[in-house]
Amino acid sequence: MLNSMSNPRSHLNRVRVLAGLALTLLVAACDSGPTWVLDSDVPQMPDMEQRLGFDIKRRSGDLVGGTFIFIGNLSDMQESVSTLCSRFRDAGWSVESSTVSFPRSAVVFAQDDRRVNAVIDADLLEPAMSRAQYVVSITDATDAMSVGADGG
Repeated sequence: MLNSMSNPRSHLNRVRVLAGLALTLLVAACDSGPTWVLDSDVPQMPDMEQRLGFDIKRRSGDLVGGTFIFIGNLSDMQESVSTLCSRFRDAGWSVESSTVSFPRSAVVFAQDDRRVNAVIDADLLEPAMSRAQYVVSITDATDAMSVGADGG
């Protein structure tokens, strides 16, 4: 009799554990990863993850310098560039220039004195290993020299 009473509880516990695992997997699958470069106002390349960042400079919390490399899947250049432009516009940036072609596209985004030069390269043999590079800079060279890596 004890066994028949413990089975419903055991079954209920298994259902709870499985429901918890399913919810965890669903949340993990929906997580698209970070959408901003270094918690800044610079949107990350869609469907790619940042692999490298160097020469990083900040000014009053804004990202004003650095080179960032992204790797990921690029199946449709036009769609990726369009999504990237939408992300930048939504963050208050404008498109200063744009050349969309295959296998390489380049877009320059502007906001005040800051620029992000984005170059996107499709890997023809392995689309999942496509690359994008952002070069973040400020337009006035004298300002660039006065901005330190510590934001200073």
